[in-house]
Amino acid sequence: MGCERLAVSWPGGNGRVRYDAVFLDVDGTLLWVDLDVEGYVEDLSPYSNNGGLTVEGAAGPVWGSLRRHIHENIEHRTEEALARFRRRNAERTAGELGVEAPSEVLAEVAERRISFNPYPEAESVLEELKTLGVPVYVVSNWDIELEKVLEGLGWMRFFDGIVASAVLGVEKPRREIYEEALRVAGVPADRAVMVGNDPVSDVKGASEAGVDAVFIDRKGSEAPEATFVLSDLRGLPGIVRG
Repeated sequence: MGCERLAVSWPGGNGRVRYDAVFLDVDGTLLWVDLDVEGYVEDLSPYSNNGGLTVEGAAGPVWGSLRRHIHENIEHRTEEALARFRRRNAERTAGELGVEAPSEVLAEVAERRISFNPYPEAESVLEELKTLGVPVYVVSNWDIELEKVLEGLGWMRFFDGIVASAVLGVEKPRREIYEEALRVAGVPADRAVMVGNDPVSDVKGASEAGVDAVFIDRKGSEAPEATFVLSDLRGLPGIVRG
């Protein structure tokens, strides 16, 4: 599969590329996830056993908590199970920091101090894709509350469907999640394109499922299986337009 690096929009109308469905990753593609460690420390300092809770000391455990959530959320596929997991995860982090607080407080602080930050070009690109009339689907390794996050950003209007790993029970790069996306979109593999920032989950996984892939390379990585490479999302509508 050939790879072409693009930094600006592909000129339209040349008929070279045309897709009937666009599959979009979320984290690292449309937005980045951040943690307000300073705010976390401010919220939980009153519960610190020794009063020595600091931003520097909290950063490792707090980010570790997020990594656990990313790696393990697929095992918690109902609202009740996810809520229990979040409480346990928050309690574990608090224990590592010497903080004693009710589990509900710990979970609420952890949720309040996480943010979802759109890349500068993301919304305008979504608007342009909507104008093109090509169906767009989210295909993401995410917990069961992905739709809630997208609603909070005001983005649900851009999407024709969501395929979230924790809902399906399968994560990218496994072939099954791409097959489900194709089923939901109602298109064959050669008429869809996957867009994402992960060389394995988004690019290799899509390629092995027979789906072209646009690699969003924000960090100077490599994805040899990519059909196209972009430094950000701005060139995507041109690729889809063809």
